Amino acid sequence: MKKVILAILIIVCVTAAVIFGVNHFTSDSETSTSTISSTAPTSSSSSASVSTSSSSKSSDSKSTKSTAAKDSKDTKSNPKDKTPGGEAEISIGKASGATGSTVTIPVKLNNLPEKGIGSFNFNIKYDTDALEVVEVKPGEIFGGNNSNFDYTVIDTTGLVSFLYTSSNSGKDAVTKPGVITNITFKIKDNAKKGSIKISQGTSGAFGDTALKKINPVFTEGEITVK
Repeated sequence: MKKVILAILIIVCVTAAVIFGVNHFTSDSETSTSTISSTAPTSSSSSASVSTSSSSKSSDSKSTKSTAAKDSKDTKSNPKDKTPGGEAEISIGKASGATGSTVTIPVKLNNLPEKGIGSFNFNIKYDTDALEVVEVKPGEIFGGNNSNFDYTVIDTTGLVSFLYTSSNSGKDAVTKPGVITNITFKIKDNAKKGSIKISQGTSGAFGDTALKKINPVFTEGEITVK
């Protein structure tokens, strides 16, 4: 009898041990699976973050290259004008006088390109309320041949317009500094005392004998009314 009871106890203990072991293993497996599942999105998120960062850098790089290419294109499409014919310096003289008197203002060519000046067209502007043009004469830079020099006085707007074009295949072109013209003004009786500016009017057009553009640089003059 005792042996039967002992056998039954052994069977009960073994059965209990087996059931407990199965339950413990199942619990551990579920916990492990849950842990793996909860960490998996973190890895995916990290990968997505790296991908987004890489994409952003690539986009920024493309944008920078595009901007640089555009700036380069704009620079090439707007080259600096170097004025192939060179530069000419023209100065307008100064004088002083009382109201009712006349004064002469020289317009001088101080510097010019090596190939000379084959043609020009420019204006001198003055104040019609205080001044009146009474005479215009060509200067010595034309020598004895000033037939190609011309001028027009526009007293309504206060401009004296000058025109010159060389002839004889450019052999009579202007090649030396000197006076282009002398303008004689009458100071009107109602002119106020002080300084009256004599300046360049509209932009002048200068060229050499090969028709290359020359850049004219003017220095303004003045008449002082005493």
